[in-house]
Amino acid sequence: MGKCEYCGVTVSGRDTCPLCGRKVRGGTQNAMYPACRTDNREMPEKKRPCWPTLVTLLAVGVCAWINLMTRGSSGGYWCLDIAAIFAYLWVLVLHTVKSKTRGSLKLMLQACLIIAMLCVFDWNAGRGLWSVNFAIPFACIGLVFLATYIVMTRKLSWSEYIGYMVAVVLFGQMPVMGILLGFTHFVWPSFAAAGYAVFTFLMMLLFANGRYKGERTRRFRF
Repeated sequence: MGKCEYCGVTVSGRDTCPLCGRKVRGGTQNAMYPACRTDNREMPEKKRPCWPTLVTLLAVGVCAWINLMTRGSSGGYWCLDIAAIFAYLWVLVLHTVKSKTRGSLKLMLQACLIIAMLCVFDWNAGRGLWSVNFAIPFACIGLVFLATYIVMTRKLSWSEYIGYMVAVVLFGQMPVMGILLGFTHFVWPSFAAAGYAVFTFLMMLLFANGRYKGERTRRFRF
């Protein structure tokens, strides 16, 4: 037991006075729980199986060998289509499914991979430019719709909400780049994708709930 010199009270079971908070002469603090032993042994890291990598390399290698052996003088490199599909599946599993990155960044990476894969398919199919004329604009419309569905059905923080707004704007600008570079001949799908993205962005900006509007006003002053 201890005694506080300032308050004149006797304190038991602690080393500070409950009234003034000063140290008590002769006081001891009793532990509420007994000390437990901790295991400092390091857990061995779980090794990832290497057979998916071997299967991917084997499949792409066999397809490339068959393609080169049977290509002829006017044949295409269809093995690049197989390689693009495997690359997309790897990114889909490792980054989109297993990664803890923000959903908006995952969606933007998916958009870039889909556009690249469609361009590879178009190039191997004879460079008909169907990818920039139709496939990419409609794919961007689908991605904008997916972003809208995620925003409407999930509880998001203000940063994630703004991330999806930025993703919607980028999805609308991707088809327009084909028009500016001169690759797109049928412009109405690209303008439709851009218009849908702008409309969705404005709706997300106007109809955000009070929490998002408060954060937007506080951080961006508008």
